[in-house]
Amino acid sequence: MKMKKILAVASVVAVFVGTLTGCGKTGGTGGTEQGTEQAETNTKSESTLKNLNVGYLPSPGHLLYFIAQEEGYFKEEGLDINLVMFGENNSELAALESGKIDVGAFGSSELVTFLADGHDLSVFAGAMKAGHGIIVKDSLVEGIPKEDWSLELLVGKTIGVEGVDSGHIVYRDALKKLGYGDDDVTFLVFEDGAEAYASLKNDDIDAAILYAPYRILAEDEGYTILSNSGDVDGFHEHVCCRQAALTSKIEEDPDTYKAFLRALIKAYKFYKEDHEKSIDDIAVYVDVDKELLKADTYDYDDEIANPDPDIANMTNFYEALVDLDFVKQFDIGKSLTADLYEQALNEIIEENPDDEVYKHLAEYHENSASVSE
Repeated sequence: MKMKKILAVASVVAVFVGTLTGCGKTGGTGGTEQGTEQAETNTKSESTLKNLNVGYLPSPGHLLYFIAQEEGYFKEEGLDINLVMFGENNSELAALESGKIDVGAFGSSELVTFLADGHDLSVFAGAMKAGHGIIVKDSLVEGIPKEDWSLELLVGKTIGVEGVDSGHIVYRDALKKLGYGDDDVTFLVFEDGAEAYASLKNDDIDAAILYAPYRILAEDEGYTILSNSGDVDGFHEHVCCRQAALTSKIEEDPDTYKAFLRALIKAYKFYKEDHEKSIDDIAVYVDVDKELLKADTYDYDDEIANPDPDIANMTNFYEALVDLDFVKQFDIGKSLTADLYEQALNEIIEENPDDEVYKHLAEYHENSASVSE
């Protein structure tokens, strides 16, 4: 299977790399008076749209943005979205705080550490779920039946990780619960997933924790996925990227952020129901062979994206970070909110009372709106 290169795989994208928008504009027909009037009407309509700069990483896990843009859901909700690509979370968080972007999807671990330092953000929606895997050389599992594969095979090995990203925390916590610490497994920190993957290919490390689409790219090149993070005990379908904005901006303009959420809820329905076109939309922003994208998006996890803020699992993730001594205890609850999401979802369900996908989101939210026992 022929594989394309992933966007920005060679270096970290720490600044804006251009405006990525959906295709197609409506306009007039020829030079007729009717066409001119139609063009003026369209221009006026475009001018009334609310502008938002939205940060993303080139990963299938951020597919809600891509589908909402390409399928026109943002414009349907009165928004003109400028999607801005980043290579990793820290530069994206800096852009959010400086006002260069208005909202973005950020790794849960990075968000928790950012909040622990006193930054005033509101985590108000979900994005990527699970989506990480431990990638190893075939030699590590050679001769071992797949049903006997376990994380204990990593004892004495060096694992490459991207900072404190979600997959890193899932596997580090899982190994700790098995009784293994830093003396048993070495975690080598890299700046981003591309760098960790390159180190694995150079035989500098024994394994790497990689997120989509690096996970499928590595498997396609002959490496083995020892484990997918969404299958780890205690972290089933765990939160990964969460959506956040400055608290002050949400308070100043809640209707805009609610409209943003309405568009993402519609995008989620599209993602669940139209796999082929969803992959086409994702491929506009993630430059990977479509068959590989489809596998990484639909085959490895129950689902790779969900707009629900999932306060229960986000709180559990925070507790894992505290347990691992990555952060000190603080009141994370004041930064987690489901209010706007509930409003947006309730409105859409009222408009589509018989829709099964929206009913599913309502059930999901009922189970994720508070800390699980």
